[in-house]
Amino acid sequence: MNEIIELSDRMWEANRNGDAAFFDRFLTAEPVSVSPWGVMTDRAAILKGFAENRNPYIRTDQSDHRVIRLTDDSLVHTSLVEIDVLVNGTEKQTVRYHATTALVRQDGEWKAAVFQVTPAGA
Repeated sequence: MNEIIELSDRMWEANRNGDAAFFDRFLTAEPVSVSPWGVMTDRAAILKGFAENRNPYIRTDQSDHRVIRLTDDSLVHTSLVEIDVLVNGTEKQTVRYHATTALVRQDGEWKAAVFQVTPAGA
């Protein structure tokens, strides 16, 4: 479980830093992204969004981790993430999301096949 939590921490760090290269290695060939802003299945568009980092996250604190092993080579990780985000580059807002990532092990490495964020209640 610690390996998955550490990987999730690296994922959120890459998100904060607009590190599309991390996500290029981390995503499967055909990932699915589900968020309040829609569903994306175009890998290139997903990577472009991370690289552009238009509303950067400046803090991402995770809690309530849960790892559900589906098979030896697949699992689901969920957490509650509190995020400070800069909207339009200047206005800081704090949001909370339930984050879910479905991971598969390919060539010995965990890859994200599906990731979803859902707004958390107040």
